[in-house]
Amino acid sequence: MTAGFYFRHFAGFLIQFGLGMVLCLLPFGEGAFSYPTRRVAGGCAILALASSALFPIVIGLEIFQRYAWRTLVANLYMLAALLLFVWKYLRILRPVETVKKLVVLVLALLYAAAQYLLVNLALSLLPDAVLPEVYPPVTLALFALTAAVMFPPFAVLMRRAVGAYLAEMEVENIRREFGILLTVTFLYLGVLMLYASVPVGMLAVFWWMVVPPLLLVTAVLGLFYWTLFQESARRKRDSDARRVMEIQKLQYENITREMEQTRKMRHDMRHLLNHLGALAEQGDGEAIRDYLSDMTERVNHRDTADYCKNETVNGLLRYYVGMAADNGIQCRVRAVCGAVAITPADLTILLGNAMENAIRACGQMADNRWITVEIGVISGSLLMQIANPCQEVHPSGKYPMDGSFLPASAYLSGRHGGGYGLSSLAHTAEQYGGEAQFAYDGQSKVFTARIRLGLNQNEA
Repeated sequence: MTAGFYFRHFAGFLIQFGLGMVLCLLPFGEGAFSYPTRRVAGGCAILALASSALFPIVIGLEIFQRYAWRTLVANLYMLAALLLFVWKYLRILRPVETVKKLVVLVLALLYAAAQYLLVNLALSLLPDAVLPEVYPPVTLALFALTAAVMFPPFAVLMRRAVGAYLAEMEVENIRREFGILLTVTFLYLGVLMLYASVPVGMLAVFWWMVVPPLLLVTAVLGLFYWTLFQESARRKRDSDARRVMEIQKLQYENITREMEQTRKMRHDMRHLLNHLGALAEQGDGEAIRDYLSDMTERVNHRDTADYCKNETVNGLLRYYVGMAADNGIQCRVRAVCGAVAITPADLTILLGNAMENAIRACGQMADNRWITVEIGVISGSLLMQIANPCQEVHPSGKYPMDGSFLPASAYLSGRHGGGYGLSSLAHTAEQYGGEAQFAYDGQSKVFTARIRLGLNQNEA
């Protein structure tokens, strides 16, 4: 065994085996590992280097000089190294992540399968398809070339997209939705390993006929995984949104009861204040009369303010404008809205969420506390726009923050534990054929929510 033979087979095995190991680890963050990240990376590097260093020694033994035997031993050695890595791979990640591990492992194997098929297709086009080594110079060059082209985008895909999907999806959903696809993929990879053991004499013709459909199957399986990732994540988001909306509908009922109780309390308070005023008139309590008159006027205004003809919108505006006033926030309201074909619960989700966000943002301001509310029906659509000062927002990084109106996905929740306020606004608006968009002006520090809902009737 020459030094060139050893180096070629060491490098070829490391490229083919080691890069697949890297892909398996990329989607997982540090919290997913049972050991520190550096220890995991070091252990995998040792395994990849040790198995690559031993590979040329094993296939270089005298008893494996025949190409057919050498190919068989190389395949068995690769399988043994893969099984060893899988055993360690399943151990270094937390038990709850088992299904996620298998999904990532299969995706890495599909990458390896695609690379293997492309290399063999290229080899089959050479004048002499029967090569004396497992990794002769031309084969090593092809593996290096395909790795240089394929690995970087696959690494980015695994690190960002697959990692993000897996973090968002629940383990039980992955087990249920990916079970059949995982089984089919493992069967396909097993068939591919059998094809890799085809007799040498049929190599060129065999690969000419088989590689194109096998590559197509590999691509289709990858597309299935990608589509299923997106669909599963979408269902998860819809499920979360439905749960939040159910909670907010209960919140609407609580707010309605609270508004009714507050109205009754203020009604009783007016009688009390009127009685006290009558008593004060019998003496020299000019200051008391003025104070009581002012209090009565303020209570009457809060309880009887008419912003629009829609009872639900009017009641919500009374409630939240009063809440804002209690927090020292001035509200400017312009609402022209009559009966609309939108349920009170959905109106609460929309207007209630937007007003609560605005009041919370104003509460973080030292001064300059104000909220502007504009509501109207235009061209068969209900339009709501709520603007308020905001100290800062949390961009998701998906869109440039240039002050233009963007979808809810452009922002992350700044509340502890996250939140679904903006996404629930967008989800509810979409149910009425509309949309919810949001803009942040970084110079003036103003956040604006704009909501449009399609209406079945136009009464304003």
